[in-house]
Amino acid sequence: MRESKWESLIDGASSFCAKHDIMIPEMDKNYHLGKPKRRSSSVTYAYHFRDGVFNTVIDLQLSELNRRFDAVNSNLLLGMASLSPDNSFANYDKDRTMKLATLYPHEFSGSKLEDLSYELDNYILFVKKTMISLT
Repeated sequence: MRESKWESLIDGASSFCAKHDIMIPEMDKNYHLGKPKRRSSSVTYAYHFRDGVFNTVIDLQLSELNRRFDAVNSNLLLGMASLSPDNSFANYDKDRTMKLATLYPHEFSGSKLEDLSYELDNYILFVKKTMISLT
């Protein structure tokens, strides 16, 4: 998220600011704390916002998620997210889905897990091919 979402966040924020006539600082200019003459800095606005704000917020959110969810709950959430059909199953992860199935031992015995592994490959290929043919 640190790498892939920064640009889309900046684009969205810039669009919002332009729409509402909000001044946007030049990102390559130096960021100043307080009055510019008193406290000059070699840190740019882009660096300040990306590393000082954006990444700090991501770190806080991750630590809060880790505090609230144990490994089983995290695996459950990640397994469910990997089944999302958004963007032609871009988040699909067979290993996470298989790990999700192991959380339900009454539903998936050893032989059923083997069948599921094979069926998941076929299903995802079929759905992706169907989605491509629809577009």
